[in-house]
Amino acid sequence: MSVVVFAGPSLYGFAADELVGFDMRPPAACGDLLAAALEKPSQIGLIDGFFENAPSVWHKEILYALSLGVAVSGAASMGALRAAECADFGMVGVGRIYEEYRSGARSADADVAVTHAPAEMGFRPLTEALVDIEATLQALTAEGVIPAAESDLLGASASALHFSRRSWSTILLTTALAQERRDELKHILKAKKRSQKQADARQLLAALRDGSIARPAHAITPARLARTPFLENLKDEVRARRIARR
Repeated sequence: MSVVVFAGPSLYGFAADELVGFDMRPPAACGDLLAAALEKPSQIGLIDGFFENAPSVWHKEILYALSLGVAVSGAASMGALRAAECADFGMVGVGRIYEEYRSGARSADADVAVTHAPAEMGFRPLTEALVDIEATLQALTAEGVIPAAESDLLGASASALHFSRRSWSTILLTTALAQERRDELKHILKAKKRSQKQADARQLLAALRDGSIARPAHAITPARLARTPFLENLKDEVRARRIARR
């Protein structure tokens, strides 16, 4: 049975062989996960989804997929958010970012959001996610590359920016540092920046590949799923889209 994976900027730069065996689809918008569930795959992995330019993946479509017996998991970006929110209903979360949202250590959706290029350009990220900025600063501080006080300044500058403006160049420009130090940090970051989103995405792909993700026993069942007018309307919309594409 197939394994559907919704992803985009979090997988930018991945080798083609890392994606072999998956039914790869672009970042999910509202209705996409429900449409995939109607195809009855064995697994759905949610990594990336839209935040602003299109309606986001709806929690109810995740619950609907689970009620059909499909195992649904998430990590890294939108997947980590929705997994934390839907864990009590059977969605499985993977990775550090998911754990931070699930524990309450992190709460803002914008912490994982980025702007990115279109599909034709491989969804190349155009900005940096705050989770990746913080992972980079933590690693560089632990390695003694930058002092803790400087890391705190850079982190505060990053947090103050809207996600659509979070780039290392903007962060450096908005942090009170000497120009010489900005230039030094620019070279350091080019060589040493980290991506927690990519690490978590790889962890999810590995788990999907080796079959270690299973639909939990407590996952929502058809009898427990509330069939609201909104859900039924979304199902009708999805079916209409499928007919229109034939």
